Amino acid sequence: MIGELDPLYLITDRSVPPEGAFLRALEGALEGGVRLIQFREKDLPARERLALGREVVALVAGAGAGARLIVNGDPELADALGAAGVQLGKGTVPVDALRRRGYGGRIGYSAHSGGEAAEAFAGGADFVTLSPVFPTQSKYSPGPVLGIEGFRFDVQACGGPVYALGGISAGNAAACIEAGAHGVALIGAILGAPDPARAAAAIRTALTA
Repeated sequence: MIGELDPLYLITDRSVPPEGAFLRALEGALEGGVRLIQFREKDLPARERLALGREVVALVAGAGAGARLIVNGDPELADALGAAGVQLGKGTVPVDALRRRGYGGRIGYSAHSGGEAAEAFAGGADFVTLSPVFPTQSKYSPGPVLGIEGFRFDVQACGGPVYALGGISAGNAAACIEAGAHGVALIGAILGAPDPARAAAAIRTALTA
């Protein structure tokens, strides 16, 4: 654990579940043991993103005191939603600049190399996602695949807690932990599953086996 941050990190993508099933899939994920969710949905207009974010907050709050929300790329929205923190990356405010502004929440960073992750930690990030570890269809994990050995090598240079991202499933989650990951971050293996609760529980079991 990193304080309240759980090793199972779900990133939202409302296009993955069947149409109209996004919130139901998130509810199932929480029932299955997800306790850390990154609210992404950056393509939505600000008002719609805020409205959907409030619905996600209600689900997270209903899951109990251990559940936490991280907001992608928007510290102001994170504050408006009462989120635990924000996930930054290229194209957002730099980690060190946000820290200098006095931001007190958790800061994650989306990195694609060990050097990029190390720079984020030096700037004040609390954790990073490092991707893509395995082949993935997700548009959120561009770049060459690291592979488990490449991930293992990069983690050693990071200097802080790292979530493996990209192609993560119940079948390879344990290998990521063995390679030095603090936890795993994923989208499709849970939100795209026929039963998100069962999928989340299976990955939780793999992380603790």
